[in-house]
This record gives sequence, C-alpha cells and structure tokens, in this order.
Amino acid sequence: MFDLDTASDTEGRNSSFFLTLKGVTIISIAIIFFGVIISSMTEPVLIATAKQPKFVWLTTYFFRSQDALWLVGVAILLAIVAIARPKLHRSFIDLDDRSRRNMAVTLLALFVLICGVVGTHLVFHDYHLSRDEILADFDATIFRSGHLIASIAPEHRPFASALAPAFMVPIDRVDGFVSAYLPVNAALRAVGGFVDPASTNPLLAAFAVIAVFAVARRLWPSDAAPALVAAAITATSSQLLVGSMTSYAMTAHLALDMLWLWLFVRDDEAGHAAAIIVGALAIGLHQAIFHPLFAAPFILRLWRSKRRTMATAYIVSYAIVLLFWISYWQLLALWGGVSMDASDEVGFVYFIARVVALLTSFQWSGADLMAKNILRFVIWQNPVLLPLVLLSYKQIRDRSGIAWELAAGICLTLIAMFVVLPYQGHGWGYRYMHGLLGNFSLLAAYGWIDLSTRTSGRAKPEAGAMLAIGCAIGAIILLPVHVIQAERFVQPYARAAEVISRTDADFVIVDKSGLLFVEDLVRNDPFLGNRPKILDLTYLADEQIHLICAKSKVALFESADATSLGISRHDEATKVDDDVRKKKRKLMADLGCGAEISPRMSVGVARWL
Repeated sequence: MFDLDTASDTEGRNSSFFLTLKGVTIISIAIIFFGVIISSMTEPVLIATAKQPKFVWLTTYFFRSQDALWLVGVAILLAIVAIARPKLHRSFIDLDDRSRRNMAVTLLALFVLICGVVGTHLVFHDYHLSRDEILADFDATIFRSGHLIASIAPEHRPFASALAPAFMVPIDRVDGFVSAYLPVNAALRAVGGFVDPASTNPLLAAFAVIAVFAVARRLWPSDAAPALVAAAITATSSQLLVGSMTSYAMTAHLALDMLWLWLFVRDDEAGHAAAIIVGALAIGLHQAIFHPLFAAPFILRLWRSKRRTMATAYIVSYAIVLLFWISYWQLLALWGGVSMDASDEVGFVYFIARVVALLTSFQWSGADLMAKNILRFVIWQNPVLLPLVLLSYKQIRDRSGIAWELAAGICLTLIAMFVVLPYQGHGWGYRYMHGLLGNFSLLAAYGWIDLSTRTSGRAKPEAGAMLAIGCAIGAIILLPVHVIQAERFVQPYARAAEVISRTDADFVIVDKSGLLFVEDLVRNDPFLGNRPKILDLTYLADEQIHLICAKSKVALFESADATSLGISRHDEATKVDDDVRKKKRKLMADLGCGAEISPRMSVGVARWL
C-alpha cells in the first residue's frame, strides 16, 4: 500500500512558520512582478510554423488587457496579508463533524454548478466562441441523432470545406462531416443534451470539486483540513468556474483525471482496473496527449516501487487504448463505407503526420507565449494557490505521498505544450493546464500540511486567515472581474452570430479579411438543416461562387458588418490569404452577388441593447 498520510508530523515553532509564510509570499510576489515586467517587454504577433506564420497576437492581448494589472494587484494584496498577519480563530477547515464537512464540500460543488449553468446563459449567451467548442457541440448533435458521421446531401458536397472549414478529418471519399477531435467529450455532451447541454460542464466541474476532496481524504484520512483546503481552492478558481460555462473538453479532463486518481490511490485490483477504464475514456476526450502526461508519473511510481506487474498492466492497456484512439478516424471511415486502402489516409499515418507537423513547428520564441500562459493561469486561480504550492516544495523533494507525481505531471504537460503547442488561442486561464487543476490544489494541500507542521498556538489562526482571504478575493473580486472580461470579449461574436442567423438568405458568405477570429462565425448544423447556410469565402472556388450566385439568395458578412458589432480588426490576422479573398470579392461584385447585411442588423441586435 502507498504511504500517503503525511499529516502526523506536528513539530515546528511559530518563528519558522512566520519565516516560511513570509518567504513563500515574497517569492510569489517576486515571481509575479518579474513575470509581468519581462512579459511586458515583448509583443509577439506571428511565429513561424512548418506551413506558414501563425497569428499569436491574442496571447499578448489577453496579458495586457486582462491579466497584467490584476497580477500586480494580487501581488500587492499578498504583500498586505503577509505584513498585516490577520487572524481567523476558526473557519470551515476546522470542521470536526463529518456531516458538516460533507455539507461544506456539497455547498462548494453547488456553488460551482450554479455559476456554470447561470454563466453559460448570461455570460456566454449560449454561444460557443472557439472552434474547439463549436465542434464539441457539433459532434454531440451528430451523436444525439444516433449517428457517428453527419451525411452531406449531394447538392452540398462540393461546398463541404466552405461549410465546415476547420479541424475536420480529410476523408475525401466519406460523404459526411467528421470532426478531427476524439469523441468522448462530445459523447458526454450528447448525453447531457437530452436534459440541458448547458449543464454538462457545470456538472463535471462540480464533480471535480468533490473528487479532489475525495482524493485528499484518501491521502490524509486522519486530517480533514487538507481536503477542505484543496476543495476550497479548486472551487474558487476562476478558470474552473468560467471554463465550466463553455463546452471545452478540459473540464471533463479534470473530472476524469481526479476520478482516475481516486481509483488509483485505492491501490487494490478493483481500483486499478477501474482506473484503466477511466483512463481509456480520458485519453479519448478530445486530444490523446493530455491524460497520459498526467498518469505517466503515477505509473512510473508503480514501476520504481517494484510493482512491475501492475505497472505493466497499465502500460500495455494504455498502449492498446492509444492505438485504438489513433485509429478512431480510420474506423469511422470504414464505418462510412470507405475501402481499407482509402481509409489509411486518416489512420496511423495521419496521426504521425499531425505530430510531425507540430514538432517541426517548434520555435524557441514559444517561451514568451508560455510565460504569458503561465501568468494567465496564476491570475485565474485563488491568490493563495501559488504560495501554498511553493510551500509543497519540500514534500515534492522528499517524495512525500504523491507530491512528486503531482508535480511531475504538471512539468511534463508544460514541457509538452512548449514543444508542440505554445499558443493556446482562446482560453479562460491557461486551458492546457485545466486538467491539472486538481494537481495544483492537492499540492496546495501538501503546502498547507508543511505550513501546519510549523504551526502551534497563536500562529494557527493566521494560516486560516490567509486561506479565507484568498477564497474571498477569488470568489468576490477575481471571479466577477473574469466574468466581465469573458462576456465583453464574447459578446460581439455572439451578436454577429445572431445577426447572421436572422439574415433572410439561402447563404451567408463570411469574408474574414483583416478581422479577428471571424472564421469561427462559419458554423452550421451538422446535417445542414439551418437557413441561412454559412460559407467561408476562403474555401469557395470561382465556379462555386458562380453557381450559388446564379441560383440562390446570397448575403455577404464583411468588415463593415463585423466592426459595427464590435469585432476588432488586425492587419496581420488574415494577411496570409487576404489576396485570395480580394479576388473572390471582386468576382462577387462583378456578378452583383452578396446583399448587404447591415440594414437588417437592428432586428438581430435589439435584444443586446
């Protein structure tokens, strides 16, 4: 069995506690100020990739407009707390009664659930901002209809690329839409959609809070305080709460990773067997890379502790699971009636090609993006998370419990993202670390234990006060700020989507030239039952423009429409292929094709005013 309970050491003096608390607070402040200063010196707009320069301006925009000022503010608040040494003689972490502890955790989970459901409607306006979110809902709609592939009517097949231009599997001989994402997240949303699609991620986020608490109780069965600390820090993370308002797969990653860990630390045959099953689902959520990076250090732990049979069972099982998910699109192609030879183009070779493309695009300049990503992660968490995680250093170094494994999963993921995908694009916090929020919260609990071992008498209330202040700042100050930031960013795109959906036309052609992220307005029902159907001008051939302009009622959504709704321009955003669209716009003008949308905007925008 694992030696997990490290809460029994109560040696230490108040002076060492004050020194340690002040020390990690000073280090936290220094990290924040140094990061802000260095990151403020750079403003990357484009980075080189294997194919063409990638527009990465959004990372800097988020840092400068949303994160930098609040990072400085949190650093100042941490300094004030360290100097003032406020005291709280009793808080919810001191609850001795089991039923009261369970009630506290239930209330935290309920808080997360309510925030997620309400925020989906009021903050995000039931709108999927990014392509990742769009395709999660897109695939869920397909699955809910009882299909794996959305068939395309013959008259629409030539327009498939323009109707669904991004992140689709390139199977030319399948007459249907197939997302390039693995299906488990969409399947979860398909099930949740029978009740309310907006409830899926809030439920998963609430479950994650309970799962973090449950894992911590298994780690420290003789002391409930660390479990309550971990649950509270998780529940007051703006990243968790705002992320639950979206359809990103990362909330499901967190929930399944914590369920996996709870089963793993049971450390019996049934627990490990169930963990392998949960791991198989977690690998298939949307991208196969994330769960193995989380689980690898724990499997290595089994191997290092001479439990080779169990470790081998995990390794072999995960190898089989990875092979299955790598072959998923090929299996779908075969399901769709494509021959084995033709389906090879989306099998193992397709997977390797995607990996090679990412690896060959590596640039050291991605370090700047990663620094901004990490700072964004910090400010979207409970303010005391960073000091408490720093306090866990000794526990990590000494391999106390599973502290080393939790930290190793974080480091592996950061390294992997730096190498293959330093630009996260849209994200509320740093979403590629979202599945590891539980790791951070549990490390914070280890830090709390280190803090507690140095605590006696007068010093103990100060530790409780620090946590209470951090939770209050996270829930009462940072969460409203981040909600407002998210809503202001999303609203122009949600307005534009509604305007387009209300347009009286057979087709709306979207010209993204010089505009930020307008390509994501190209979204259609997977079975193309919507009217108007939305097309990306970039992917329309000249003969297709002639065809639809001759036979259909066509409207054009362009720069003037977008900017009037609050969508911003950037000259570098689409510069790589602006010339292509310019020629197509001229062709449309010559044909007298593409009615203006602007005169009808007042109807679609009325409810926003």
